[in-house]
Amino acid sequence: MQRIGKTRGIKGAASWCAFAAILYLLCQYALQTLASYCMGLQIEGASLENPIGYTQLAVQAIRLGIGVLALVLPVIWLLEVTRLGLDDLRLTRPPQWSPVFCLIIFLGLANFGNVLGALISRLLGLHSQATQLPAGGIELVLSFCTLCLLPALGEELLFRGALQGLMRPCGSGVAIIGPALLFALLHLDLSQAITAFLGGVFLGWLAERTGSVLPGMLLHLINNIIAFAVIYLQLYEPGTIATVIELAILLVFPIGAVWLVWRAVSRQGFSFTAGMHPGVEPYAVFSSPAYTLAVLVLVGMTIWQTLMPS
Repeated sequence: MQRIGKTRGIKGAASWCAFAAILYLLCQYALQTLASYCMGLQIEGASLENPIGYTQLAVQAIRLGIGVLALVLPVIWLLEVTRLGLDDLRLTRPPQWSPVFCLIIFLGLANFGNVLGALISRLLGLHSQATQLPAGGIELVLSFCTLCLLPALGEELLFRGALQGLMRPCGSGVAIIGPALLFALLHLDLSQAITAFLGGVFLGWLAERTGSVLPGMLLHLINNIIAFAVIYLQLYEPGTIATVIELAILLVFPIGAVWLVWRAVSRQGFSFTAGMHPGVEPYAVFSSPAYTLAVLVLVGMTIWQTLMPS
């Protein structure tokens, strides 16, 4: 018997995506609040923001656990209440694909987004909070898992797996753009949202093209590792080496991506639309009031946190 709410229409699919995105955000806040409350019960005045009496290892472990649950719970919920099935997540080995080609284009888009975001931040006088990393040991390993491994696996599972799987019957275009916009806005940071949207669109395209989220997980992980390494060098290797590496990455990959795309399209006849299936236009996601409201709420939260930091 078909369960209530299992609809393949664009309004229904977009609405479920919106609910899942907000649920992801709510899970984060609820779990952080619960963790802080429990920490305060054990040690008076302690919280995640002020972990007095707790080791760095314990705090990193708590944050990792929160991240895992916040990403997994919406996926489980969608599997239970919608038409989404395990096959729609596309956790299968992809057919033959071009890892180097895709990696350079993905990193080119991501770093172009980083440059554009940095320029906008400078023009608006915005300052991003610096990421702090432990110097070494198991604490650094847990930081790596939280900042690199978990987003690469969990975010691809939720956005390119579950949300894109819900939208896929409506067409490849809307299945790529709809989740990518939510993915970008959930970063709640103007400069990061630009990078996340560009990267999310490419990873969505890659999932449609290959029929698997595994290549996207790999590319996402490599991008995170590069960013992690640059931050670590900036913190613990004084001098210009981190700056030189960062500038080289910001220049080389976008230029390399443009050259590869030009060569593939003009000389090899590569088509980015091959393997995509038709359907409604991407802007049709806004025919869902729930999706539109979710986007407006996330835009408002992004503006609030970006322009009016506490």
